[in-house]
Amino acid sequence: MKCPYCGEEMKKGFLMSSRDITFAIDNPDGNIFRIKKHGDLELSQGSGGIPHCEAYQCSSCKKIMIDYANR
Repeated sequence: MKCPYCGEEMKKGFLMSSRDITFAIDNPDGNIFRIKKHGDLELSQGSGGIPHCEAYQCSSCKKIMIDYANR
């Protein structure tokens, strides 16, 4: 995949976490635990395994892209 910012080739990999990976539009308040809200976007996969999502990393401009169309 080509980086949309600089045009360099991106490295395919995975974002991994010990907890679910979620995109939320509200600002975290510092709590360790957050209850999922309506409108949150669940990015992680892997029921029974390590929560992860496919991502692409650009070494040149230091960006990470997540394509969640095929999650």
